Amino acid sequence: MNLLFYYPIGGGAPSKVSRDIFKKLFINQKQVNIDEISIFSKRKYVSSLKEEFPDINILCWSNLISLSSNYIVHIPVLPTILPNSKFLLYLFCKIRGSKLILQYHGDVRSELKSSYKDIVSLLHILTYIFLPFLLKSADTIITHSYFMNNKLIKYGVSKSIVIPNAIGNEWFRDANYCEPSYSIMDKSMTSIFYHGRLSWEKGIDLLIEAIASEKLNRKYTLYIAGEGPQKKELEKICIEKNIKQYVFFLGSLNVMEIKSYLKSADIAIYPSRFDNFPLAVLEALSVADCPVHFSRNIGICDFIQKESNSLNTFDLSIESIVELLNNFNLLNEYDKKEMIDNQKEFAKQYTWDEVILKYIHVYNMLVHDTTVE
Repeated sequence: MNLLFYYPIGGGAPSKVSRDIFKKLFINQKQVNIDEISIFSKRKYVSSLKEEFPDINILCWSNLISLSSNYIVHIPVLPTILPNSKFLLYLFCKIRGSKLILQYHGDVRSELKSSYKDIVSLLHILTYIFLPFLLKSADTIITHSYFMNNKLIKYGVSKSIVIPNAIGNEWFRDANYCEPSYSIMDKSMTSIFYHGRLSWEKGIDLLIEAIASEKLNRKYTLYIAGEGPQKKELEKICIEKNIKQYVFFLGSLNVMEIKSYLKSADIAIYPSRFDNFPLAVLEALSVADCPVHFSRNIGICDFIQKESNSLNTFDLSIESIVELLNNFNLLNEYDKKEMIDNQKEFAKQYTWDEVILKYIHVYNMLVHDTTVE
């Protein structure tokens, strides 16, 4: 049995997770009961991937016709029903009868509902309609939280497994860092940091609305790192609420820059309307020298409950964010340190060194025609 892994090149957390999975799998391939591991990608990326993985067979669409059905095909980013490489690989897999693993990072239907004001999103209407069929057609669906797995069950999916997201060891290294020189945090005010995609489901508009609330007992500065489709709308809210001078849009930052802000901020807040197992929150928990708060609408909360752990979560509303900010000012240094230590201990459980073993288990179970559990 061979493994064919779809290797996405694009930006965004799901693509990054996919690449991290493969790189860790490549290092641990002796633990997988597979004869050969190959990569599937678009033709224009074949040359660069051969340089990065000289010992791996790199395939594109023209190579698939000659392949046998004796493959496990892992598409770690859910294919949309459009004429693209992911969907063509999906069709090939179903026609040839290969075993198929799909990965479900987020609730596609909820995301599409929130995007219908964008005419481009209507291109994905077929994906919305046929999503349950797409998911049920796989031999195994991997998702990253029990919260999202419950949604899969509602779609009629019976072959799913929960594998949490993970981060690399670079987030845990105590490398030297400098406070960002191009946007020094105003130390005369309490600073809030957020990083991640700027989109409706992330709830950043609610955080901005809370910053503008007259019920706050002091002024805050908010530092927002990331890009996304909601950026212009968020900037407009800041102008309408007359808080533009307190909100800083930092754009895309690299790992060291994000770590610098997380080590300089007074508090980090992630107010998602819904989310699976967001990397941004896990990154913040691993490195922040401040309390990290996130809404109860994300899948990480499932793992907190299972491990009887206590992290800073809140019911999502503008009022709840205002309340947690007002209460934050009452915390003493001992309480803050305890929170920070607890956060970092929790995050250490979710490194790729640990999580890749769960993927290897899935592959080995499928090789032996065993039900994946």
